[in-house]
Amino acid sequence: MTPIELLAILILAGAIVVLIYYYLQNNGIGDMGSVKTQVYGLGDRVSGVRNMETGEKMSDMGEKMSGVGNKMSGVSDKIMGKVRDVPISTDVLSNKIDVFLNEKSDELIEDWSLATKNDIGELEKKMKVVTRNIDELEHRFNEYRGFTNKKLDSLDERLKKLEGEEEEIEE
Repeated sequence: MTPIELLAILILAGAIVVLIYYYLQNNGIGDMGSVKTQVYGLGDRVSGVRNMETGEKMSDMGEKMSGVGNKMSGVSDKIMGKVRDVPISTDVLSNKIDVFLNEKSDELIEDWSLATKNDIGELEKKMKVVTRNIDELEHRFNEYRGFTNKKLDSLDERLKKLEGEEEEIEE
């Protein structure tokens, strides 16, 4: 797993935590006080009822449940304390990532052999020069080829004349 993939996973996990926090907060679930009040109110309504299996009064069970409720509120307070430390908007996280990338950009470019806009601009300039040089070389080669072909033709004619004279002498 590359560092970029790991960073992306961490960003997504952070975003999910923030979304869950806002969902819980907007739906009133984040307010554990109201949940406790509802549970305690429920206990008052069923205080006279007995459990069919154990025969125990529900009010006794309510007292037991209140201990569980207190424990749950302690846990929820711990969770809410940790969630409050999470940035409210993703802009803060994005800004921190931007600052990190700006500070480490030279190292990242060097480590991953990345090309910058300046590098690409220089390569484009070099390519234009090379293309122009190739065009000039091709033009000069075509001129030289024409000149060389004329020379070869004249040499062929002279060679044929010499061969023709040599054949006449031998006859």
